[in-house]
Amino acid sequence: MSTSKNRIVILGAGYAGIFLATNIARSVAEKSGEVILIDRNPYHQLLQEIHLVAAGFRTADEVKIPILTLIDRMNIKFIQSAVKQIMPDKNLVVLESTEINYDLLIVCLGASTKYFNIKGAKENTLPLRSISDASLIYDKVSALIKSNKKHNIVIVGAGATGVSLGGALSDFINESKKKSDRLSITIIEALPTILSGWDERLVKKVNDVLHEKGIRIMTSSAVARVENDGDGGDGSSIYLSDSDSKIHSSLTIWTAGVKGYDIPISPDVEKTKDGKIILNEFCQLGRYPNIFSIGDIAAVKDENGKLYPPLAQIAVREAKYLSKLIPKYVIADRANLSSLPLDEKFEYNIKVQLISLGNDDYVGLFNNHVISGNLAKLVEEFSMSAYIKTLESGGRDIMNTSLYGDDIFSHLASGITFARFTFMKWLEKKT
Repeated sequence: MSTSKNRIVILGAGYAGIFLATNIARSVAEKSGEVILIDRNPYHQLLQEIHLVAAGFRTADEVKIPILTLIDRMNIKFIQSAVKQIMPDKNLVVLESTEINYDLLIVCLGASTKYFNIKGAKENTLPLRSISDASLIYDKVSALIKSNKKHNIVIVGAGATGVSLGGALSDFINESKKKSDRLSITIIEALPTILSGWDERLVKKVNDVLHEKGIRIMTSSAVARVENDGDGGDGSSIYLSDSDSKIHSSLTIWTAGVKGYDIPISPDVEKTKDGKIILNEFCQLGRYPNIFSIGDIAAVKDENGKLYPPLAQIAVREAKYLSKLIPKYVIADRANLSSLPLDEKFEYNIKVQLISLGNDDYVGLFNNHVISGNLAKLVEEFSMSAYIKTLESGGRDIMNTSLYGDDIFSHLASGITFARFTFMKWLEKKT
C-alpha cells in the first residue's frame, strides 16, 4: 500500500470492537498508525442490559452510548456504515457507502439469531439481539398487559439472555398489579438444564429465583416447529419434538442460540457450522496473518480445546489481549507480517459469573461463592462502571483497566477500586 501510516480497521463497535479501538488508540498514535472504527449504528449498545429495555426498566437511550462521545479526542476515525463484504486478497472492506483498504483488520461483527432450521421459528417469533428488538418486545408485552384476556408469554431458550428476559418480564408483569394474574411466562429449553455450562450452584440459585417469580421452566423440551394461530396477531402454537402436545403462546420470543454474523468473505475462509470464523490461539486468521477476529463471531479454543462461549466478558478480554498485541504489528514491516513472532496466546479462565434476573435481582458466582441480593447488584454496578470508565479513558485509567488483567497488581488494584466504589455507594445512600 502507498499510505504512510499503518491503517488498522475495526469492524463492529460492540463490546469487542469499541473496547479494542479505545484501548489501542493511544499506542497506535505514538507509532504513527491510523485507527478506523466502522459500525452501522452511531452508538455502542450495552447488550447485557437490553432485557431491561424489553421490560421497561431502562429506556433505549439509557443503554446507548454515542460512539463519537466515547472516542472524542482519540486517534480514531468513525465511519457509520454497514459492512457488505471482506476481500482479504485485496486488503479491502466493501461498505454500504464506500470501500476501504487496510493494513490490519479486526473483525468484531458479533452474532445474529440462530433458529436451527426449525420450521416457523423465524417467521413466528421475536428475537432479542438489539435495542430495537427490545423496544418491540416492550410494546408487545405492554399491549398484553392492557388486554382483558389471559395470555402466555413463551421464551424459547434458557441461556443467559432468555433467563434474564424471563426474570425482567415477570417483574414488569407483577408491577402491573391486578393484571399480573392474567399473564404467565414459560421458558422452554432443549437441554436438560438452564444456563448450560454455568456453575451448578449458580444454576440452582437461578432456578429457585425464577420459580419464586412464578415462571414455568420446561427443560429437555426441544421445539419441533412454530405455527401462527392465523388470527392476524402474534399468537402461535409451539410443537415439541418429544410429544404430540402443543403450547399456545400469545407472544413467543426466541433466545435459543446465536451464530456468527453472516458476512461474505471472498475468497472463503474456514468457519464453524454456526458461521463463526475459525482462528488460531492468537485470535488470528491463519491464511491471512493481518486479519484478527474477536467477540461472538470469533471461534477461538481454550486450553481444553473448547470454543470460548459468546459472553461479553470474553469479548472484552480478547480486546484487551489484542490491545497489547496490535502495537507490535504497527511497528512491524507490513510486507512480513506473517513472520512476526507471536509468543503469548490468548487464554482466559472465567472467574466471575453474574446474571440479571429482573429490575433489581442479580445472582452470581464471585470468588467461588454464590452471591445474590445487594452484593451481587453492587458487583454488577462496579463492573459496568469500570467498563465505561475504561472506554472513556482509552485505557488510561489504570485502576479500572486493571479489572481486565490477570497479574497480581491487577488483582490488588481491582480490589482497591471495588472497595472505593462500595464506599462511595454507601456515602450516596447516607446523603
